[in-house]
Amino acid sequence: MDELLDILDESGWPTGEVVAKSEAHRLGLWHRCFHCWICGSDFEGPYLLLQRCAAAKDTWPGYLDITAAGHLSAGEETLDGLREVEEELGLRVNPGRLVPLGTRKVVQQIPAGCDREFHEVFLLVDDTPPERLRLQKEEVEAVFRLNLDDVEALYEMGSAPAREYAQGKTSTTQIYLTEFVPQNDDYLAQAAGAARQLLSGTSPAPTF
Repeated sequence: MDELLDILDESGWPTGEVVAKSEAHRLGLWHRCFHCWICGSDFEGPYLLLQRCAAAKDTWPGYLDITAAGHLSAGEETLDGLREVEEELGLRVNPGRLVPLGTRKVVQQIPAGCDREFHEVFLLVDDTPPERLRLQKEEVEAVFRLNLDDVEALYEMGSAPAREYAQGKTSTTQIYLTEFVPQNDDYLAQAAGAARQLLSGTSPAPTF
């Protein structure tokens, strides 16, 4: 079903217009999304969780992306986006646990047109073992545990080891920078830096 979105102007203010998502993409209209990066720490050290988008998704199928994300539907407030974490990963999260990292303004060319989005970005510390997550097969093909210490290598070498969790199976694999949804900035590195601060006991300043 083609969800309805509140349309914004270039400064992020609502225009009062409500448009179907496909039409917003076709016309390149500004709208809002919710992004949640999940981080944690275990016996192997601090890490970020990533997701591989399902092959059937209409945007960036099969690409590596934020832990959980989605569009904010018409009439929704920012924290209503937490439904994405529950739907995609099976995690019910109290809003008070979210750490805001700011708002990213992004323009991306997509097959359906032009995606102009304001990303409301949050960080969440959650030590739920990745193998216990309940993945929404229509949206998420797999999740990956990436050590924060390997993020720099991913940028420098183009690849890094990660642990993959999919369909009840766990495996060690190599992920590549070219597999990520294209970004005009070092989004992953910035999220990893904020996660490292938070996991060390320091509240990260707004990043975006």
